[in-house]
This record gives sequence, C-alpha cells and structure tokens, in this order.
Amino acid sequence: MNQELYEEAVRSDVLSKKLIDQLLESMSYSSISFINWTVEVLSVIKTRLDRGDKITDEVSGVTYTTASFHDFVKKNFSSYIESQVFAAPGRQEKVYFSLNPCEGGYNLIMADSSNNKTYEWISSLSERFSLVQMIATGIVYLKDGKTNTYQPFISEHGKYCRYDKETGRIAEV
Repeated sequence: MNQELYEEAVRSDVLSKKLIDQLLESMSYSSISFINWTVEVLSVIKTRLDRGDKITDEVSGVTYTTASFHDFVKKNFSSYIESQVFAAPGRQEKVYFSLNPCEGGYNLIMADSSNNKTYEWISSLSERFSLVQMIATGIVYLKDGKTNTYQPFISEHGKYCRYDKETGRIAEV
C-alpha cells in the first residue's frame, strides 16, 4: 500500500491523521491486499505498545495503551482484523476470499460468507469422478470424489480447457 505510512507506524511516536484515515478507509475495501496491509500496520503498532512505546493518535489526541488501542481496533475495524491483531494464533478468526477477474489476472476479494462456491458442477463421469469448472476462471477441473481433490482437465495438446454452457462443449484455452 503506502510504504511511507507503514514506516510511520514502525517509527513515529505520533500516528498522523493521514495514517489513521488510510487505516479507516481500508475498511471500505474488501481486497486482500488492503486487509493484509491494515492487519500488518495495526500489528506493528500493537507490538510497539506491548514493548512500552508511547504512541499518540493525532486525530483523537489519545496516547494509547495496549488496552485502549485494542478498544480503538475493536470499534473501528472488522472482527476478522481485530482477531488477526489481538487473538492468540490458534484463535484467530478465519475469513474466506473469492476470485474476481481483473485486467491482467484476478483479485482476491473477501467473501460475504464461507458458503461461497468455488466450483460449479458440469457432469459426472463415473461414481468417483466429475467434471467441474472454477466459477471465477471457467477452467475445467476433474474432481475426484473419493479424495475430494481437483486437477485441471488438460487436453491432448497440453492446454487448459473451458466449458461452454451454450454449446455443451469443452474447448481448449
């Protein structure tokens, strides 16, 4: 995200309005890069507070303790972010992401629930194997129902394939 603001979180005794605004603004984005940056910056601040640094919020004028900083994070950020910054590693909340196509690739976007489907069934080949497509990419996979594993369906020419619903055909990419 912004290296200058990250460096401020690492070194400064005062968290600027610009840093606080950027952290709070990150809550309006669901991209994994924004979420990870926010968790990283908040974790750095927490670590500094834990070791005894005095850090003041320029916006509110509060000089944080670990407890008051925890209250700030709990009030202004998602429970997922709070759990990543403050929970013991085994008790951190889990969040799921989905793939969204973008220019040059795919973005990981925080999913609304853990029930988001990744694959869509195409057809069963046998009791054990099915053809499915990854919803975000349209790439066809062979699902092994016994081991619950997925392998890309590769053509005889060594190419990935996509399923065309309208024609009912699998075509090389």
